[in-house]
Amino acid sequence: MENASAPDPDNTQRCEVLIVGAGPIGIETAVAMQADGRGVLVVDQGNVGATILRTFPPQTRFFSSPERIALGGEPMPVVSQERVTGEEYLAYLRSVVNKHEVPIWAYQKVTAVTGHAGDFRVTVTSQMGSTATIACGVIVLATGGTDRSRRLGVPGEDLALVSTHLGDPHRFFGRRVLVVGGRNSAAESALRLYRVGADVTISYRHLELNHRVKYWIRPEVETLMLEGEIHRQMPTIVEEITPHGVILRNLAEATTQEIPVDDVLLQIGFEQDPAILQVCQIQLDASSNPVVDEATMRSSVPGVFVVGTARAGTQNDFGVFIESCHRDAAAVAAALAGREPPPILPPRIRPEQ
Repeated sequence: MENASAPDPDNTQRCEVLIVGAGPIGIETAVAMQADGRGVLVVDQGNVGATILRTFPPQTRFFSSPERIALGGEPMPVVSQERVTGEEYLAYLRSVVNKHEVPIWAYQKVTAVTGHAGDFRVTVTSQMGSTATIACGVIVLATGGTDRSRRLGVPGEDLALVSTHLGDPHRFFGRRVLVVGGRNSAAESALRLYRVGADVTISYRHLELNHRVKYWIRPEVETLMLEGEIHRQMPTIVEEITPHGVILRNLAEATTQEIPVDDVLLQIGFEQDPAILQVCQIQLDASSNPVVDEATMRSSVPGVFVVGTARAGTQNDFGVFIESCHRDAAAVAAALAGREPPPILPPRIRPEQ
């Protein structure tokens, strides 16, 4: 990885294309730009694959098969012949960055953007508060859509017993844990917690787990709930979290009850932080999601493109994911080179479909 050291605050760094976001599609876009002979720089407020590192518990496997999340034609060898784990995919991302010598400035947050297409000035701020300026002609936002965890908006949500990331499930050994949610993260977390010896309860607003829960996870969790090994509180919503328990409202019976817990794990999804879109003055729709031309990935601001899951904003059903975004890098490259854009592929409503 070139230019990986912190930027020199006394100098202005220059590049043709600045890519904000060092996740899979940001890296894939950088590789595509370099293949066209363009000088690129990638900045990220974390490091390569920061969202995967932050949100994937240990040894979590992707829903998509390896070939569908491989980048720019770079094969992803898998010894197990199974879907890769988050750790394996991060290693793959590092290998792609190193092979293509993608220049990355890690732990640099974009805090200001001025100028216009062909002459942007982008200010980045480090974790220590120092700033540097990047002069570029084009900006590509590949910042994703899972910047922060959703909130319940109930009393007690900020108590110390509440977590939004599973992390290593061992920390919950022997604990009474309420998992809030019924999609992939909630179901997989509940299963992992059960296997490390936690006393697990699932609270979900619907009668059944979401139908899109990974097909190798859902049957196990449903069986454990049927057998009483994982306690089922469905359909319920959380009304209040106290230092000793959680007050749940049963939506079918219109009743409330308090159940004792040691920990509450919120697995209710993520939302996009529109701050970077607002800094770039990109037009947002009624849902605060960026308005993007699907053919070219151009935003409403000339010279600024939005790619990857960032273009879908905050998703409720995640119709946009890594394997459905590979076209984005080629679309931006074609737009900058004046080539015909690649064909728009039929939408996939979930991985492997």
